[in-house]
Formats: sequence, C-alpha cells, structure tokens
Amino acid sequence: MNKNLQILLIDPCYSGKGISNNIIPLSVGYIGSYLKKNLSNCNIKILKLSDDIIKYIENNSIDVLGVSNYLWNTNLSVCIAKFFKKKNPNSLIVFGGPEISKSPIDLNNFYKKYSDVDLFVEREGELAFFQIVKKFKELNLKKEEIRNYIKDFGNTFYINEYLKFVSGPDVDRVRHLDDIESPYVNRLFDEFLSAGTFQPLIQTNRGCPYKCTFCHEGMEYYNKIHFKTLDYTIKELDYIAERVNPPVGLHIADSNWGMYKQDIEISKHIKKLKDKYKWPMYIHCSTGKSQMPRIIETARILDGALRITNAVQSLNNDVLDTIKRTNLHNLEDYIKSMDTISEPDIILPLPNETKASFVLGLNKILDTKAPIRFTVHPTLLLNNTEMLKDYKQGKYNLIKKYRQNQNLLGYVDNKLSIETECNIFETETMPKDDVFYCRKYVVLMDALLREEPIYEVFYFLDSLNIKRSKLTMSLIDNLEIASPKINQLFENYISALVEENFDTEEEVFLHVENNKQLYLNGKKGGDLLRYSQALWIETFKEMIDWIFLNLSKFKECNQDELYNLKNFILHSYFDRWNNSDKEKKVTFDYNIIDWLKSDKTKKMTEFKEKIELRFLPTNYSNISSIKIWNSFGFNLDESQKFEYSALKRLYLSRLKRSIKLMNDEEPDLKLSQMARFSKEVLIEKYSY
Repeated sequence: MNKNLQILLIDPCYSGKGISNNIIPLSVGYIGSYLKKNLSNCNIKILKLSDDIIKYIENNSIDVLGVSNYLWNTNLSVCIAKFFKKKNPNSLIVFGGPEISKSPIDLNNFYKKYSDVDLFVEREGELAFFQIVKKFKELNLKKEEIRNYIKDFGNTFYINEYLKFVSGPDVDRVRHLDDIESPYVNRLFDEFLSAGTFQPLIQTNRGCPYKCTFCHEGMEYYNKIHFKTLDYTIKELDYIAERVNPPVGLHIADSNWGMYKQDIEISKHIKKLKDKYKWPMYIHCSTGKSQMPRIIETARILDGALRITNAVQSLNNDVLDTIKRTNLHNLEDYIKSMDTISEPDIILPLPNETKASFVLGLNKILDTKAPIRFTVHPTLLLNNTEMLKDYKQGKYNLIKKYRQNQNLLGYVDNKLSIETECNIFETETMPKDDVFYCRKYVVLMDALLREEPIYEVFYFLDSLNIKRSKLTMSLIDNLEIASPKINQLFENYISALVEENFDTEEEVFLHVENNKQLYLNGKKGGDLLRYSQALWIETFKEMIDWIFLNLSKFKECNQDELYNLKNFILHSYFDRWNNSDKEKKVTFDYNIIDWLKSDKTKKMTEFKEKIELRFLPTNYSNISSIKIWNSFGFNLDESQKFEYSALKRLYLSRLKRSIKLMNDEEPDLKLSQMARFSKEVLIEKYSY
C-alpha cells in the first residue's frame, strides 16, 4: 500500500467552560514520535481539545484513531470514539493508557463502555501501536482481519463476541528511552507551543521503585527505572524554551523527580533557561520519596520555581505497611529544614488509618513550623492496582462510591459527557462519620495554609513556642463558637459529599444530567477547594473573629498583642470586609513590621512602640466576590468562558494590601509572605 496513512492521536480534554487539562499530550506524542521514526508514509495529527478533535474528525478522512485513556478523560474518550466510528466505520480504533485493564473495577461496564474499540494496549504502548499500525497497513486497511494477528502485537488484547478477553504476548518495556525521539524536537508539538496556552510536559525517566498498592506503577512491571540521557533532556528543554509562552510553566511527569543524580544537572540547566527566558517560573511535579538532600538541592537550584511535594500518603506505620509504602524515617526533620514551600501528599481514607492517626499525622507535619500546605486526595480505586484486588477480595471492608470528577464535563456531538472517579468512601477502621470529621479538618487546613493567607498568626504562635496544631485543633473541636455562617459552610460541604457520591456510575450520570447547568457553570462541584475558599470569600470577618477568639483562650497569649495582630490582619485585607478602596491609616502599639522581619524566636512584646502604618489599596481592591469566585471557575454566568490558570486564581493572600510606614515612599510590606513564591511577578502580570 503506497498511500499515506492518516493517523489521529488524542489525549482529549474538555473544551469550553469545564475546568479541564491543558497540558501538552506527551503520552500520544511519544506514540506518534516512535511511529514517525519507524514507519514511512504516515501523516500524524495530535490533538487535545474536544472541540478541535470533533471538528477534525468531521473534516478529514482518518484511517487510525489512537486514544490515550486516563481517569480524567475516560468517558470523553469513549464519546469521541463513538462519534469517530459513525464517521469512519471502517477505520481502526485503538485505546491505551492507565485505565485500560483486563481486570477492571466493573467488568460488565467495561464491556459496555468500550464496545466500539477494536484493540486495547496495556502498559507501555509505543512498540505495540507501531506493530498494530504496520500490520493494518500491510492488510490494506482491512479492519476485519486485524484481530487475527493478535499474537503479533505485544501488550494488546480485544473483547470477542463471547465477552472474553483475547490477548497477545507481553513485551518488555522500552529500555533505551532515547530511541523514542522527542515529540518536541521532531516538531510534533509545535502547534501546542505556538498556541501559548498549553503547558509543556516532559519525562526524564520511566518507572518507580516503590510498590504502593493504590498506584498503577506499584506493579512489578514498572519497578525498574529507565532513563533518558542528559543530552536528550537538554535538547528537549532548549527547544521548548525558545518557543514557549513563559507563564505556562513546566510539568515533569517523572514519578520521583529530584531523587536521581542527573536531576541535579537537569535542574542546573532549567535554572539557566529560567534566567535567560523567564521560563519556567514554576514547575509542577511529584518529587521523590527518598534522597531528600538531593531533592532539597534541586529545589534550591531552581530558586523558588519548585515546591517539594513529599508524597507521604500517611504518617502511620501500620498504614504504610498495609499499602507497601516506606517514608523517610526522619521526614519531619527534613521538612523542618526546608525554606521552600512543602506540599505533602496524603490520601484519605487508607486501609488501617483511623481518625486519630490521620489527624496526628497532619499535626506532626504542621508542627514542624516549616512553610507547608497539605494536599489531601481521596483514596482512588484504580484499575491495575493491588488495592483493587484487595477490594475484590473483601479486605479491610473497603466501601467504594462513584462521584463526578472535578467538574470534568462537556458536550460531544450534542451529548453530555461526564467524568467519574471511584473512591474509597470508608473503611473498617474509619467509618464515614470519622471520614467526615477528617475531611472538615482538611478543609480548615487548606483555608489556613494554601498560599499562607494569615501567616502572621502562625508566626505569632511560633514566636511563643506554641504548637500550630493547638490552634487548628481548637478550631475544629470548637466549631460551636464559630459563626452560624461558618458552621453552615462546613455542613454544606458534608452534605455535598453525601449528595454527590453514588453506588454506581450510572447514578452519577443521572445526577449530573439533572444538574448539568450548575456543574457546567461551576455552581456545583469543586469539592474541597470550593469550601476552603468560601471560608474567606463569604465569611472573612467571621473567620478572623473565630481564629482570634480561640487564640484568646490560650494562657500563653497576651491579649494586647492579639488585639494589635488582629487589627493588623484586618487592615491588611481591609477591602475584603469593608468594601473600600481607600487608603487606611492605623496606629499600633507594636512595631509589627520589624517583628515580622525578625527571627521567629523574637516575641512581639520585644517590639513595643507606637507606630503608624498606611494600608494602601491595590489593583485588587475593587474586585468583587463574584470575580474572586470566577477566578477559580466557580459561580460563572451562562455566557462566561473559563480557561483554567493557576496564576489567575485569586487566593486571599493575593488580595493583601500594600503597607507603608507613614513617611516612606516605597511599600514596606507588599504581599510579604509571597516572597517565598517566585511566581509573584507573574501573579501581578496575569491576574485579573
């Protein structure tokens, strides 16, 4: 066959209002790159946005559709495949990705959902997809014959007429990753870079040495690490840096970034690019679980662009043993030593975790006094994991529920598509009421710690050597003294958890269909983020009153100092409770500015002196609450189009006033806590 084969590769995300994934589709880029290198006469098109994909299918004749299938686009991928088959009934449809498994959560649902798919590829897919396309071409595009050659395709299977899986042989992983040319350097991603809105994603190694039961990569297949050469990665980064829109940042797909020796050299090169191109100003990745000194060194080299994630999952040894996970024995000491923001990843609820052990774990990390923010994920029940086997065997009394996934929904061919996720809702050691308590505590922690909105309060506690968790526990255990509005927000959160979790995926579809406009406009959904931000957007003054009411009960706290500190915070955010954009002059009994600049061991009482400060309005002073909500993709009007950008999210700390001493020309403090974030310039430039 001499004609060029027309191949469309997609890792789809939702277009339109829904908060979706605008990361460059690296997985299908590798598939296309390997194919481009090894098979002639192929025209390869890679697309991401669902609207672009549908338009391309309508206007082009396509021979092969390759789909990368993830948790965040499973149902979208299926809808696109159905639309594609109507337009191209004789063309080949191949699905791959982490959600493809011969042992899925629900076997009957898998058969039904993927009935239009001709072949499936498990695990790594470059070699398998190449073999499939090569054979399809040799068969002169006779799709009805392709399954007869299943034994020639590695890691491939299909569903026969008896609803049984028919499999080809397993094949080894790609060991020499440089054999897969960079889809950036070979220009497969030029359109994504020139668009200026897609975030580059790279991968410098594949595999993970850990065997975590909840993770796809916990299986033995992925336990050996294969690396790209340093030269490969440098060429790729240089190519991106010369063409990228700097504000989009960089994503690194490595499972344990910073843990290996070459990561230091890569970090040094990224720093050079950052200095030359102002890119990347922030890096999103999952940092390693060991070799912490090396990880801290990469963060130091990258000078604020990288936050260390510390995916600890749990701080309880019994839980870690159960999920086959090992954390650093001196994790708290390392966290304490960091001067960059640390974001420990934790999962709730895990087998053998209890309410007491979960809260104790969070508090231990909080009390390191390090700059920190917790990222607490629901326990996802995923295909291709040992935890799924545990569930099917009835271990740990794991109760699963389905829910709508992060407002990921939209229309394909005038039909609503909805993403779902399957979560562990409760366990034998953590019944749902305990889970609800822990989730409320997580909402509170997120409000207090994300972007450090009231870091002065924790600075005050640290200076008096009071554990930070003394305040957070006092807050969560004394909700009755909070305002009715705050209590109602927490109750609304729990009600939403109950309302939005179902026993079957079909029930989720029905629920969202009945409330589709509310989800499309971000008036429903949003999980933790909606409620942690609501505490500031809807109840700012009540939150400050509640916090200081609890502080006033601590015998170590001087009431006069508390009065001054509260006054300082209230005027730092004057616009958020007084609806004013006027300059405000306030006299304090303590030099709070010098105190905040001092060492944490210094007490406020050592800075006793009268001082007058000017709290100056900023570009944010006239911003309404609805615009703040909209920056997160919530509470949109019918006509509003939302495009996700972390830089545009108006967290409370970004709404802080500039502060001057009475006779100073320049502000003495302007978003002072944001000095820890190198993003500050970008925030000023690209926010509303």
